[in-house]
Amino acid sequence: GVTEHSLGHIDNSDLFKYSPYKNLTNEQRSGLFEIMTSLLSDESKNIIVEGGAGTGKTILAIFLFKILHSDNDGFNFKEFGDDESNFIPLISELRIKYTRPKMALVVPMSSFRETLKKVYKNIKGLKANMVISPAEASKNKYDILVVDESHRLRKRTNLGTYFGAFDKACERLRLDTSTCSELDWIILQSNKTVLFYDQNQSIKPSDANKEGFANLKKLKQSKTLGLKSQFRVRGGNAYVDFIHKLLDSNSKNNSGEFKSEVYEFLLFDSIEDMICQIKLRNKENGLSRLIAGYSWEWISKKDESAFDIKIEDVQLKWNSTPNDWINSENSINEVGCIHTTQGYDLNYAGIIFGNEISYDKDNDEIVILKENYFDKNGKQSIHDPNELKRFIINIYKTILLRGIKGTYVYVCDKDLKNYFSKYIPKTASSKKEIELLPLKKIISFKNCIPLYDLKKIAEGNFVDRQHQDHIDWLTIPSGYKPSKDLFACKVLGESMNKVIANGSICLFRAYSGGDINGKIALVEHTNIQDPDFCSCYTIKEYQSSKAKGERVEHEYIVLKPLSYNSGYEDLVLDSHYRVIGTFECVL
Repeated sequence: GVTEHSLGHIDNSDLFKYSPYKNLTNEQRSGLFEIMTSLLSDESKNIIVEGGAGTGKTILAIFLFKILHSDNDGFNFKEFGDDESNFIPLISELRIKYTRPKMALVVPMSSFRETLKKVYKNIKGLKANMVISPAEASKNKYDILVVDESHRLRKRTNLGTYFGAFDKACERLRLDTSTCSELDWIILQSNKTVLFYDQNQSIKPSDANKEGFANLKKLKQSKTLGLKSQFRVRGGNAYVDFIHKLLDSNSKNNSGEFKSEVYEFLLFDSIEDMICQIKLRNKENGLSRLIAGYSWEWISKKDESAFDIKIEDVQLKWNSTPNDWINSENSINEVGCIHTTQGYDLNYAGIIFGNEISYDKDNDEIVILKENYFDKNGKQSIHDPNELKRFIINIYKTILLRGIKGTYVYVCDKDLKNYFSKYIPKTASSKKEIELLPLKKIISFKNCIPLYDLKKIAEGNFVDRQHQDHIDWLTIPSGYKPSKDLFACKVLGESMNKVIANGSICLFRAYSGGDINGKIALVEHTNIQDPDFCSCYTIKEYQSSKAKGERVEHEYIVLKPLSYNSGYEDLVLDSHYRVIGTFECVL
């Protein structure tokens, strides 16, 4: 009764990710200290905080709001660590100067803006209406405006339905529509401005020119700070540097294959395999999603029954909602784009490189095929092919830096795939990698694992597995050490098709005790026949529960199907069952 959610659930929540109740790193504390000092100085008006994806810019923005909207009872000064004594007098001065500041967080992207509104709503002292759009900022004067993802502030180019509102705001502020941008609105409407900026995340012609930020930095009343440490991706700065070299330069400047013991970075031969692994990672860790370059038209926007993306034999749909898609109900079965994922954290990201990006072997450089790029507002008005290339490269850099624990990559273009295969660790298609071994090549549990036929052993004891007529032998999959704990079974039916396709051969680890709540398990039951297997074995998600009856606490388990077919029901067992093994992966 102490908590409603697991630690993993809390760790994945946006409220926790952007919480101002966490300790800051030395670099973040130093940045926050300089921001606060600049807000107190009459000589400083603009603070530009430069930092790449995952350097903690959003955390600092929210922390600043918490400082200025909380009393001492609602704030823990120990969050500042060894710098506590330096921060306390500074915070006191800020609260005197800005007693009740008119202050807002400007977020240019509507999807991320809606997410942060929900976060602000649940933090004491903050309110959802403190998070606003640039258009809202143009209507009022503010003491302080903080802009997150300020590289996505817009100018009057490829605005679609937003042209009218843009022009009205410019008229209201007496600005020339042909030369100004939303950056000018922000500077004009605030006494103090804090801009979190990353030039490498500008991804469309409508984004404000980098020259506008460069000119702002030159002003005497402007101060520029830098954030360098990577906090999102466990691969750290080494992974970030690798991604930049991979996409920016030719192969001569790359230093070999990326290797990390703490970060899973893999190139897939099969899109089907990558989707399966993303769904499995989502089941295990949550927040695992597919993201693609804009290489397919958004047909399903007008026809919900249509598929947008077709690769090999796989058909997929773009995100069904533009707002807070990452957290939407069906996002695991869809594909997000840059517009629905920029600013967000994921545990695992499956990145699909589309047909708009290729590799020129003769000139040893990445090239862009404009005819295969379908973001109309992302390419209209661009006449310089190098400019379009810069935007598309920035898109892929940005989405490749979403995954905290790992990033999977699938590449449509053959030449680009061959280039990447030199530098990204490769996982071959399991359909080609796993093979049945003839008797003369079998060295049990040394070079192979058993493949059991659940139908054949249904009438016997699973433990008594030495009958050769019940066994075939498979090569041991890469990434696994030989072990008598490993075995394989063919999974039939559609009751687990969200994770395991009908007919898949799957790897299991023999169960030897311990908590498996929430894991997928192979379970034997003497009184129930699974309709898919026509046997007493079933593969389902295992969940244990306890109920009280007549003063005695009674334990039972629920075996849950993970199927797109709603006709499958939970199996509730209280006895006569045995867990045989836990699911590892689809082979």
